[in-house]
Amino acid sequence: MVKVIFWNVQGALSSEFYRCFKLLVQVQRPDVIALFEPRISGPKADRFIRRSGFDCSYRVEANGFSGGIWVLWRATVKLDVVAVSSQFVHGWCYDVGKRKRCFITFVYASPSSSQRALLWNQLCALEPGHGEAWVLGGDFNAIASPLEREGGRQTV
Repeated sequence: MVKVIFWNVQGALSSEFYRCFKLLVQVQRPDVIALFEPRISGPKADRFIRRSGFDCSYRVEANGFSGGIWVLWRATVKLDVVAVSSQFVHGWCYDVGKRKRCFITFVYASPSSSQRALLWNQLCALEPGHGEAWVLGGDFNAIASPLEREGGRQTV
């Protein structure tokens, strides 16, 4: 099946990030890579994506320095985007060589709990039926246990 990487990069402008990206792609050879929170947009984002080595892309622009979703894929995969919000990109993913398909959703959830609640309602509405495969991944900005938390503002 298709090899996918979901990566919250928290900034994609530095040359150090670009070197890490190229090394990851060279070693792991993903068919699809989703980058979350790249913190760049417009012409700088276009330039990075052109240099990425991937044939196709879809991008949800960041709002200032927050958010942003980039999905890059190779020509061996056909990705048809069917629904988009500021928190996700959802579509059909076809493995051209193996003739297999699945739904795939790339999620970058808002840190705001009310916005995340809206996201979950939207994702529930997208849930495929009839035994269709669904890959759902990304940064959900949620933790399962306080032991996972490191830094940041304390919550009650």
